[in-house]
Amino acid sequence: MINVPACIVGCGPIGLAGALLLSRFGIDTLLIERRSAVNTHPRSRFVDTNTMELMRFLGLEKAIEETGLGPDWTACNRWLNALTGDQIAAIPCPTFHTVPRSTSPTMPVMTCQDYVENVLLDEIRCDARIELRYRTEAVEINQDEQGVTVEIRDLVSGERSTVRADYLLGTDGPHSFVRKAIGSALEAAPLNNYSQDVIFDADLSEHVKGRKAALLYNATPSGVLVFQPLNGITRWRCQIFKADGEPLPEAETIGRIREAIGDSEVPLRITSTGIWRPTPGCVDRLSKGRVFLAGDAAHVAVPTGGMGNNIGFAGIRNLAWKMAYVLKGVAPAWVLDTYQAEHRPLALERIATGVETTAFMRKIFTAHYAGKDPSEGVRETRQYGDYDGVLLGFELKSPLIAKNAEPPPAVENPTMDFVPALRAGRRAPHVWIGERQGQSILDWFGTQYVLVGGAAVAARRWRNAVSRVADGAGFPVRWERLPVMEAAPYRPGGLALVRPDGIIADCWNDADVRDGDVEARLRRQLPLQPA
Repeated sequence: MINVPACIVGCGPIGLAGALLLSRFGIDTLLIERRSAVNTHPRSRFVDTNTMELMRFLGLEKAIEETGLGPDWTACNRWLNALTGDQIAAIPCPTFHTVPRSTSPTMPVMTCQDYVENVLLDEIRCDARIELRYRTEAVEINQDEQGVTVEIRDLVSGERSTVRADYLLGTDGPHSFVRKAIGSALEAAPLNNYSQDVIFDADLSEHVKGRKAALLYNATPSGVLVFQPLNGITRWRCQIFKADGEPLPEAETIGRIREAIGDSEVPLRITSTGIWRPTPGCVDRLSKGRVFLAGDAAHVAVPTGGMGNNIGFAGIRNLAWKMAYVLKGVAPAWVLDTYQAEHRPLALERIATGVETTAFMRKIFTAHYAGKDPSEGVRETRQYGDYDGVLLGFELKSPLIAKNAEPPPAVENPTMDFVPALRAGRRAPHVWIGERQGQSILDWFGTQYVLVGGAAVAARRWRNAVSRVADGAGFPVRWERLPVMEAAPYRPGGLALVRPDGIIADCWNDADVRDGDVEARLRRQLPLQPA
């Protein structure tokens, strides 16, 4: 029997990231995957700001950046009647754009899922805490109060073996075996169209000269087709929108691609193809007992906005530290219940934003084919690549997070507009520490709770309280103090208690807390083991 603290079924990017996160907390993991290698038909491309902050914590930020297309491809999305034809609209994409920003130490990256998986895999192969087994499937899952028993099968030899784990994570995609095993239901509503995915090689440099874009939509006489650059040179993905689930023959597929390019002679080679139907939705429950779901096993997004994998990364970051704390005995098991309370609403909001944006985008095509002005659809579709309000302005709620006394900052458009704020349940705002801008305050967070004090805070009493909790309760919490008075939205006299995943658990003013209440205030918001 194989004994391991955590077993992960499914080695796509979310499963790989989950294993790396658990390893950072000192937790050993067994990863199993039915495939024999990285997925060579990638679906996801966009690595958003939150995910890049996670990659920064893992030490992989630069490696992911190097796989990306760069800023000349990410400034906008375009709608045309052919790559070499007339442009219908060009809509700026500040959320996609790979340029430095004031809200994060990282830049978003437009890349390709298999490139990201390979970066994660390279890191995993150097990690002694992680065992990875390809061509292996889970065939039976049973659990009791002490752990989970998984029967696994080697798909090459047929040999079966038994894994005993404290916890099991299902990151095995939209048709998840783990999800079925725990009886969780994917509450989803299929859209009324299908999409034929095609990965192909072609040199389109002359065809996109002067009109590069993250996405190039083409409203051709035969229907809508969108081009997505994968490496910015010769590797492309396209989606051919269809009314039914029957894939086009290869000759017709090539014809449709050439029609959308506007060049009937351009050489191209199809390397893979598949057809699918957008089916956005989320499971009713993210866990049962000691078995948890993450990534596409837990929720499925439409491709519009590139939110699918990024929702998964957000979920696994939310879950991993909680699971590690419980496994290490520093936090009670109820902490794991907050994964459902915190992550499911976030997933539902981002899925709904993608569905809404898809509906807006369709107005552009409807107007174009009808010979009408598409400006209304263009105006509404601005949020396709401009949704920092959703991405960075979310606010989690659970027993791990204090209640805010004041309402959130008012914004004109909650989807697009983002105002950094120091509020419980929000991502801790980024500020640079020091003049060289090499270290962000976000670099303080990752494996411990951190109490951040402003420059005017009476540091000694808070530092001593943190030490008493860390030493007396054995809880991973430490003290940090901002070195400068001006670090808005952090206040000189304010404090923020930040979780390992960078989410603010509570914040308050130093002057409002009496000396005798300092340690009690800190203990009240930490998930300490009962005395």
